[in-house]
Amino acid sequence: MKKLLSPLFMGIAAIAFLIVSCNKSDDAPVYDANAQFKTDSVTLKNYVSQNYPAAQYNSETGIWYEILAEGTGNYEYKVVDTLNGKYLKFKPTVKYVGKLLSGSVFDKTDTAKEFEIITNTGYQYPFYSTIIPAWTFAFAPQKIGDMKLGGLTEKGLQKGSKIHIMAPSLYGYQNQAVGTIPANSPLDFVIEVTDIK
Repeated sequence: MKKLLSPLFMGIAAIAFLIVSCNKSDDAPVYDANAQFKTDSVTLKNYVSQNYPAAQYNSETGIWYEILAEGTGNYEYKVVDTLNGKYLKFKPTVKYVGKLLSGSVFDKTDTAKEFEIITNTGYQYPFYSTIIPAWTFAFAPQKIGDMKLGGLTEKGLQKGSKIHIMAPSLYGYQNQAVGTIPANSPLDFVIEVTDIK
């Protein structure tokens, strides 16, 4: 009987521990994307008016941007239809600088770097992607056929395009600290496309 009670007691104790652990209240603050977006919008508006008065505001995304070079390419973005969904898929080669609004550079390329970018155009667009949503909006055209993608430019970025974007943290890393980027940080990027395929 003792041999049976010992494992039974241990099993009940383990289940009780799990129940108590799962019912603990988490002291971490709840991420309120809408409230953070409003805060970022005010911060970005002030940042842009003081530093980049020629930048345009995209009211659908809350991203500020300035086209520094149109580009001469004629790349045609396409949506690839697979069994798992529809994807925007392309390979740009870019030079870029990413910085915080404080001016602190958190990432940059000295030479052009190729990326494979895949973004699901369905559920949770543009958050289900190999890049941050701010870059998806920078690269993607406004629409492909009848599919609205909400890109910042009509045809999307082309070879030779150079764009400056300033985006709310919702389209960056949200409430997650990444490397030297604090949580809830609006981001400032200059992206130059040297090739795209």
